[in-house]
Amino acid sequence: MLKPTLAGFPEEQVRSPSALGIGSSALPPDRQFAVHSSAEQHLRRVRYFADLMETGYRHALQPDPFPRSLRAERIALGIDLPELDTVPLWSARRSDGAVSIAFVEFIVEEICKTLEALFSEMGPLDPEAAERLMADCRALRRVQESASAGGGRAPSLPRLGDIFLSQGLLEEVCGQEGLLAVIVRRCAEIAVREPFGARN
Repeated sequence: MLKPTLAGFPEEQVRSPSALGIGSSALPPDRQFAVHSSAEQHLRRVRYFADLMETGYRHALQPDPFPRSLRAERIALGIDLPELDTVPLWSARRSDGAVSIAFVEFIVEEICKTLEALFSEMGPLDPEAAERLMADCRALRRVQESASAGGGRAPSLPRLGDIFLSQGLLEEVCGQEGLLAVIVRRCAEIAVREPFGARN
């Protein structure tokens, strides 16, 4: 029985993936699996929702027919909410300057929930950093309180609504050196130090 070979290539040149260095043996042991500490996982989630809110804000101020897409990161994080991909397109600014970011209540709630999870894990080991993180979280809740003027609970799923917030408030949060940038930077510092927990 003839052994199959690739057309035009002698059998001795047809090599297995492992011989070509494609298999797992080609990677050093610490790179064979994608591993992330708990802090790194929290950081990625916070960064995604912060980028989403900032992108919606920028698009509302300066509409772009081809806004930045965060779909790939959403899928990588396992967030099965494709409607979040439309945040930039559904964000708008009124003539009086007030800005509406689609799903803003849900986005803020997800950031705060992730910060609270990070706080509960690192608090006993780094109280000062944990308290700074929660102070940022309390400041961010101001946006949620303004969006939920009726006093209702934050939604567990994205929901559209005509929620317009002052541009001044959103600039403090979404601006280049705003609160979201500070939060992401603090989370990144924690992830680099990895002061708690082993890698998964």
